[in-house]
Amino acid sequence: MAETYDLIVIGMGVGGEEVAGRTATAGLKVLAVEKKLVGGECPYWGCVPSKMMIRAGDTLAEAARVTGLAGGTQISSDWAPVAKRIRDQATDNWNDKVAVERHEKKGSTVIKGSARIVGPRAVEIDGDRYEATTGIVIATGTEPAIPPVKGLDSVPYWTNRDAIETERVPASMIVMGGGAVGLELAQVFHRFGSRVTVVEMADHLLPSEEPENGAAIQEALTEEGIEVHTGVGAKGVSSSTGGIEMTLGDGRTLRSERLLVATGRK
Repeated sequence: MAETYDLIVIGMGVGGEEVAGRTATAGLKVLAVEKKLVGGECPYWGCVPSKMMIRAGDTLAEAARVTGLAGGTQISSDWAPVAKRIRDQATDNWNDKVAVERHEKKGSTVIKGSARIVGPRAVEIDGDRYEATTGIVIATGTEPAIPPVKGLDSVPYWTNRDAIETERVPASMIVMGGGAVGLELAQVFHRFGSRVTVVEMADHLLPSEEPENGAAIQEALTEEGIEVHTGVGAKGVSSSTGGIEMTLGDGRTLRSERLLVATGRK
């Protein structure tokens, strides 16, 4: 026999958390379903840990300005304390126990698993059926949009999640995608010693913004030492000795230890 709730919320990212939290607090019997971590992308692989990375990179960049401005200094980067802060302070080592308990205290029942809608106001989770008297809220969020580049599915590329979780800065990196996520990660890893190349198929970086914005940020990144290619996309990707090889649409070839795909979300 199916368990019955007033409301079933599928997906406990930012949107799902808000719905489940408010309705449970208001007195409804709420079932919250999440297949990964309660909280979603932002606290574990996005906004919060990425800002820790950016702050650390900014500190290195600011320290480098001392020479020639206010004296002299020697700087060496170390990724280990950054990775540790992300594990210990931002993500609890990618454990959502605190978030789950927060919702349970509000009155929600939290189940880990994948929900499948099997009828009007009815879902199935790992073979068990649950029904809602009021309705089902679908708040499953987004995932990285991976472009159909030849060979991409056969190489171990990174998404933002891999970049956030990494314990080591790669010696070199190609960033496919010149939007906000790709650029902030490109700058962070460059400031920690990686040789970074950005590839954006649009004619300017930040393609969803005004061209002047893209031009300004390209100038800043180039001055830092990041290689930028705009107006050209990846034609093919393959594994090579020591990493990844990318062939651009104009025939040029790029090589790096890692490939980060940051071409938007779907």
